[in-house]
Amino acid sequence: MVSRRFFYCYLVLVLALTSTLHAAEWYKGELHCHSMWSDGNTLPELAIDWYRSNGFQFMSLTDHNVLQLDPNKWKAGVDSALIEESRKKFGDDFVETKEEDGKTLVRLKTIHELQGLFNKEGSFCLIPGHEQNTGVAGRTLHANAINISKSIPFPKNFPSIPEAALSWRKAALENAAENGNVGFWILNHPEWPYFDVTPEMLIETPEIDFYEWNISSPASHDPIHPDHPTYEKFWDIVNAFRILQGNKPIYLAAADDTHNYRSFGHNSVNPGHGWVGVRSEKLEANALFQAMRNGDFYASNGVELKEIRFDKDTGTLFVEVKPEEGVFYSIRFVGTRKGFDTSTRTFEDPQVGKKPGRVAKTYSSDIGITFHTVAGTSASYQMTPDDLYVRAVIASSKKLKYRDGNEPQTMTAMTQPYLPATKQ
Repeated sequence: MVSRRFFYCYLVLVLALTSTLHAAEWYKGELHCHSMWSDGNTLPELAIDWYRSNGFQFMSLTDHNVLQLDPNKWKAGVDSALIEESRKKFGDDFVETKEEDGKTLVRLKTIHELQGLFNKEGSFCLIPGHEQNTGVAGRTLHANAINISKSIPFPKNFPSIPEAALSWRKAALENAAENGNVGFWILNHPEWPYFDVTPEMLIETPEIDFYEWNISSPASHDPIHPDHPTYEKFWDIVNAFRILQGNKPIYLAAADDTHNYRSFGHNSVNPGHGWVGVRSEKLEANALFQAMRNGDFYASNGVELKEIRFDKDTGTLFVEVKPEEGVFYSIRFVGTRKGFDTSTRTFEDPQVGKKPGRVAKTYSSDIGITFHTVAGTSASYQMTPDDLYVRAVIASSKKLKYRDGNEPQTMTAMTQPYLPATKQ
């Protein structure tokens, strides 16, 4: 009798563990885009519908400086074609208009109304959030606060970007926690408008655990001084010094920063080019952001991954692509080794026209080196005792359509950096 009970308990345990192990799925999400609540060029419901209709399973509509809560927000000058498109998709009763001084105004839907329209368990999740932006000490600071319940005022009169960023991050995460939520705070496009956030600022603030690879906003001044770091180099600089100092690495999330949903063309800021793939047990905000806090996600501008596995004990990273027919892939394993050259060289990038002047640092070529490269749709790399961390870059042969500037130039996905067990 005892053995039978033991067998049944064992069976239940095995089934439970199996269910847990197989519960997590990959979800595609967008965490930075805009609508007519700020400076986007379409109605909020049409912005959300674009993502939902194009394979995205979660998103946050991060309009500037405001969470979409005001039920009496009316917008003038909305193209009649947008009004008709919304009516066609969501019904005549959904779109509310009124006439004032010979102008047609449209009532913008609140985040709660939009969630009621779009959210469907297991299918789509719209998460409240907003972008906030300000100037600090002559530089620009943008960030997103997501899974919050109100607009979070931006800190003012701080002497530096690190101090301002930490203050707002704290306020945003506290707001989420007060409502029993897992908050998400990310520093946006550090290279915009012209390398306004430096690697040193993020090395100095290890509390900042996410920053943005913004597909639509490369440094907006051309030409770029060659000594400024590329997207990848920037990331490796921050992580090499953070890990050297005993701190956790910073995670990278790709995003669109979409404003333009209507004019598709060369170098226009259109949706669908930057996103995250998150492995989560549920399509629900708290579960998604807890997974991201754990580093269980990747950043992409077009490549979709099927699997990422890291064995901390052996230091082995395995990645597998979800391939497109006729597309070729190359997988690079990148990192920095112990004892890397920590010296820097200061260079001056003078002001030219509207391009601001910068005094910045350039770093050693020891930082962010390629450990191993494999051509194909799957590959693995086992860390050596000298490797501080490893990450994978999966590049496809498919060219980007709407982007110039820094690298990469083809559709690419990037895993997060992984550390062996002794470094966790």
